[in-house]
Amino acid sequence: MSRSSAPPLRLALGTDRVLPPLAVLALAGLAVSAVIQTLLFSGPGAALLMLLTVLLAAIWTCRSRMPRWDWLGCDGEGEWWLATQAGLREERRVPIRVGPDTRVHPRLVVLVWSSPATGRGGALWLPWWRMDPQDFRRLRVRLRWPVEVSEKPGLVARLQTARRQAIAILAAVSRRGVRSMNSPRQMAAVEHLLSDDPDHVYTEDELDAIEAVDPELALRLDRAQTFAQREAADVPAEGPIDETVVRQAVEEARRILMQDGGDIEYVGLDGRTVQVRLKGACVGCPRSTLDLKNVVERLVRSRAPGVERVANTF
Repeated sequence: MSRSSAPPLRLALGTDRVLPPLAVLALAGLAVSAVIQTLLFSGPGAALLMLLTVLLAAIWTCRSRMPRWDWLGCDGEGEWWLATQAGLREERRVPIRVGPDTRVHPRLVVLVWSSPATGRGGALWLPWWRMDPQDFRRLRVRLRWPVEVSEKPGLVARLQTARRQAIAILAAVSRRGVRSMNSPRQMAAVEHLLSDDPDHVYTEDELDAIEAVDPELALRLDRAQTFAQREAADVPAEGPIDETVVRQAVEEARRILMQDGGDIEYVGLDGRTVQVRLKGACVGCPRSTLDLKNVVERLVRSRAPGVERVANTF
């Protein structure tokens, strides 16, 4: 799927009552240790000077402290921003630039940022308990695969880029024959991590393993699984199939696929097989068969258990 079609992010940041107190205690411990060491090895005068230095540093830190950010977001063009609760209500967002030192861990994100306007910045510590689990997963995926936005170059630069791309394509064709874009050789395989049963419920460990190989697929699986569990009903599998329910399930899957540039169309019902047509970025994408089975079929069978499978028609 095209990463330029990534949906905007708007993440609510909860109050962190764990890391800030620990940081204050650690800094206080270091300050006390420095004063005691100076007193023991350099005398009272040097210790008093060290104490004044520590107090001035503490006052300067309190005065220059950043506001408590309540919202973190990223628009469709890949521009990040921060906002307080009052600032978001008044549409006052602070544009930021995410630094290369940002670290993404399974249960913690350290967002290193700077302001393009003032040059000031800092590090925003985001443990998993500060936001909704699905929002935390979306943030990890976006930081791992940022939307690449570049300024439009001039005519000469565009012609030179097109010439280099044409030469590279001709060289690849002459060596290996014609290969389509996004071929399976260029993408890591995740089939061994997926279950053949569309009703299989993936655990957090399984989703983390899939995310390490294909973050976009892991995010779609998580969304589809969440919707399927929310809409699951006790309907006999051998009973009649309600086509209206099937249409609603396909439309739900369509909204998930459209967030990554894909699309899907409901074609019809052939016995217990639902016929659909993949469109948009899903056409020719090697991940389309995985999305069809693990996203679309999961949603359809959760609402209409009588459905045996979902098939793509060309």
